[in-house]
Amino acid sequence: MSIYHHFKKEEYPFVERALEMLRLVDERQIIRLTDFLDPRQLFILQSLTSQVQDVRVSASGGYDGAERVRALLHPSYIVPEDVDFGLRLFEIKGNQRFIAWEHRDVMGALLHVGIKREKFGDILVSEHSCQTVVAEEIADFVRMQVASIHRIPVSLQEISFAELTVPEKKGTNKTFTVMSARLDAIIGEVCKLSRAKALLPIRAGKCKVNHKIVEDPSHSIAQGDMISLGGFGRFEITEVTGPTKSGRLRLTAFIFS
Repeated sequence: MSIYHHFKKEEYPFVERALEMLRLVDERQIIRLTDFLDPRQLFILQSLTSQVQDVRVSASGGYDGAERVRALLHPSYIVPEDVDFGLRLFEIKGNQRFIAWEHRDVMGALLHVGIKREKFGDILVSEHSCQTVVAEEIADFVRMQVASIHRIPVSLQEISFAELTVPEKKGTNKTFTVMSARLDAIIGEVCKLSRAKALLPIRAGKCKVNHKIVEDPSHSIAQGDMISLGGFGRFEITEVTGPTKSGRLRLTAFIFS
């Protein structure tokens, strides 16, 4: 069975690059550092280590629980240090008296100056601070080019990772019941869509479960799954109980704001 059988077609280019890097590290006994990866890409990379002999994948996004990380591919006898991941942390300062920045505002400012998404990691926005992790090779460019967010002048100051502030998750909980844990039924309840309307974005490839595109409306959802739908945001299934007396499942979703 081909290794590609385990992945979706749109993931093939990443799988090819990952295999090439892993084989290079294995053959030459060197190290290679990736750009920032999402959780799905990291999973693919780690699963492909079965195709080589003695290569390990270590990852860091600057703090425990980081969503986007850089991966270091290395022989097993090498123990990576923090400096090997090439991470820098910036505090973004500006007057938010009238407009409070959101995650998408900061991302938009970074993308606007030509920085590719894979060159910066998590954006940490809280009530009193705004920080972002970037690849060290573009740190100077980021500092010089990012001059405003929402037309508000900003300055970027590099700080140590000891000063990193992880914001609390913002959102609301919603408890509901469904006949089965099908993806379309859950999206319909959380996003307030009819079953028919929930099918359209799923089949159009606009739905991701745990960062992987899922086009099957009957896909079974479990506790802990992260679901995102284009235009509707994302939510996490935090609890699944039941069945109830009527035979339905009771679920709780945390809907990110």
